[in-house]
Parts: sequence; C-alpha cells; structure tokens
Amino acid sequence: MAQERKVRQVMMDAGLYKEGTKEQLRSDFIAEEDVTIAGKSYTLSKISFLDAKIFTDEMDTILVQQNPLIHDIYAKNAVSMFDLVRMVNVNTKQGFKGALASGNELDFTLFMARQFQDPDAVKVAAGPPRATWIRTVTLAMAPVATQGGVSSFFEDRLAAARTVPTTEHTMIEEEGMIWLAFYNPAAIPVIDAFQIQMNTEPFDIQSLDFEQVHIETGDVIIELKEPWTLPPEQSGKINVWYFQAGTDETRPLGIWVKMAKNLRTLATP
Repeated sequence: MAQERKVRQVMMDAGLYKEGTKEQLRSDFIAEEDVTIAGKSYTLSKISFLDAKIFTDEMDTILVQQNPLIHDIYAKNAVSMFDLVRMVNVNTKQGFKGALASGNELDFTLFMARQFQDPDAVKVAAGPPRATWIRTVTLAMAPVATQGGVSSFFEDRLAAARTVPTTEHTMIEEEGMIWLAFYNPAAIPVIDAFQIQMNTEPFDIQSLDFEQVHIETGDVIIELKEPWTLPPEQSGKINVWYFQAGTDETRPLGIWVKMAKNLRTLATP
C-alpha cells in the first residue's frame, strides 16, 4: 500500500508544491510576502519551488513511519513550518536544500533534547544541554521559585538554574524554531499548564491536561492552540506548572531551522 504523503497534500493545497524537473522548479519562484506574528510583521523570502519540494518530500519521508497523530500535526502545520524556512532565508539567502545542504543553505531537525538547556543544572558557558527529556520532579521542587510550581521548560542556555523569571533564548539571525505540540508518554503526568513568553511579552496560559487526552489510543499529545514561531533574532521562553511530584517525560514537537554548517556536530545539533 502506498504511504500517505500528508505534508505534500497540505503544501499542494496551499499552492506551495509543484511537480516538475529540477531545472523547471529551480527557476519557478514563490513570491516574497509578509506575515504577522504576535503583532509584529516578518518577511517571507522569495524561494524556488524546488526548495519547497525538497522541504515537503523530506518532511514526509521522516514522518511517514511515525505515529500517525504526529504525522498529522506536522502536516497540518506544513505551511507555517515552511514560512519559518522563508523567514530564515531572508538572512541566509541560499535557500533550503535539506539533507544535501552545505554552507549557508538551510536544513531542519525535529526537536532533540540536547538542543535545549538542562533546567536543573547550573548554567556555565554555553550549557549544559539536556541529556534526556525525562526529568525527576520532587516535592522539594514545588516551590522552585516565587510563583509556586513554575519552572522553565525552554530558556536561554546561560540562565540561572530553576529561577523565575528565567532568561529568554534569543535566536541568531540565521535560525528559527516552531513549536507545534507537547507529547507526554509518562504514566502519571506532573505538568498541567504552560505559558509562552516572547520578546518579554507573556502569552495566555494554556492547559496541558494529559490525563484526559487520546486515552482511547494511548497517545498523549496536546497541540498548541496556534503554532508558536520564534523567528530569527527574536527571543522567547516557556514556563510550565508542576502540580505534583513524579517523573516528567514531556517533550515538544516542532522543528529547528538552521544553516547546514551549524548542523555538522552530533553533540550540538
């Protein structure tokens, strides 16, 4: 049975995917345009349909064997993810070449734990990163700060350990990220809410009630109400609320877009 290419269908419906030879698609362009995120305007670069096809086909390739719910989440947000690629390309100007990219050409990774800070370690220099998404939450961590059970989930690598407010992480001008959902395979959840902050402005809190989500399928995934894009040179962080002790296994679903030359070290993807 043919494998369903869900990302391709969404991109095609949006007019961002065409079939054709490399030569044809390389000289056929998607026009520059602007989008608004959190009240601020960002430019989406002109980019070839060949780059859009590479992005689409690679995204489907890495997702088609995954949990169908996860594939669905990435697919429905394909346009927003490609918008991020185009935002970054405004600065890098070399387009998206994916797995075969080099130099300033763009590629992406699905989120990995070691791309993010260890929320419990004292920060020194540029780290340390997480070794795993799994985090032990103790009763002693309940008052981790002045706001009860608030703790950082995503913050700057140089921020002090377990403090509120923590420092926002700032994207460099040649990268960006987009957050789509949270997945939590833990038997007993310990988080029940999160809050995004971007460029010092807090967003509304959102529920993470994993105890009542997808119980019939066993897949505990909660989508953000809207994808959160953190464009180049913008800053942001995410705090979560721990309501009880236990083992937290929450991990985000999303992508980090970077230049190929910054994706050449396994230890620091």
